Amino acid sequence: MECMICNTAMSYFFSKNFGGAFNLYEVEYWKCNDCGFVFSKTHKDMSTSEWEKLNEAVHSTYQGTDFTAYDPKWTTRLAAQAKMISKLVEMSVVPHQLPWVDYACGDGKLADLLTESGFPTLKFDRFMHSGNGEYLTEDQLASRRYDNVINTSVLEHLLSIEPFNEIAALVSDSGVLSIHTMVREEIPLDPEWFYLLPVHVAFYTNRSMQLLFEKYGFKASVYHLDSTMWFWFKDNVDFVEQSVSEYNHAYADNLIFKKGFMDYWK
Repeated sequence: MECMICNTAMSYFFSKNFGGAFNLYEVEYWKCNDCGFVFSKTHKDMSTSEWEKLNEAVHSTYQGTDFTAYDPKWTTRLAAQAKMISKLVEMSVVPHQLPWVDYACGDGKLADLLTESGFPTLKFDRFMHSGNGEYLTEDQLASRRYDNVINTSVLEHLLSIEPFNEIAALVSDSGVLSIHTMVREEIPLDPEWFYLLPVHVAFYTNRSMQLLFEKYGFKASVYHLDSTMWFWFKDNVDFVEQSVSEYNHAYADNLIFKKGFMDYWK
């Protein structure tokens, strides 16, 4: 199997037995020999219908509610993300050109929070439509580019690079890609690692994320510790760096800037 990020050969890493949960048993995880990206070969080998049924079964257990045992800090984190995005608009770091889009938004909680805060955010999800209001169609999504493309708790679900290609293409030249996912220096060889959930298939290292960052033409990034969210920028790098420095001086040192991908988690 070939790594979807750097096209290098992958090797068997370890397995986890889910004991029949959601009809999952032994799952094989493979690791890229170059960038360290880890991927589930078992999920990759599923048919489209099998993968969609698994996603529906897992996500329907909590979407539309305010709690999930899979992610107990879910709604608290969403509130922190909405608050930080609003602050970055106030700082003119995130463009105020609206609307924005929340790609693969699930039940749309974050989009709703941002809209309530005065930043109308459109919803798009190819598979789940359980939230309030209308969701964009495929054609509507592709009809424009956006100054803020939001993508939270999604990248770990990608079975191929094509959705990431689509996400990156939606960002305008002066726009921001706002991401929440798990990124580590190395993926642990541990079948009991908490992040090995039934629908988590892709696990990113700092090196693999840096390669994606460069591939799509981003120049600088900011990581916000409290909301565990990255903001990727193509333009205005010096302004972003200065704004972050001023923010940290005035408030707290929890915005971290880097030219390149901010590899905070070592």
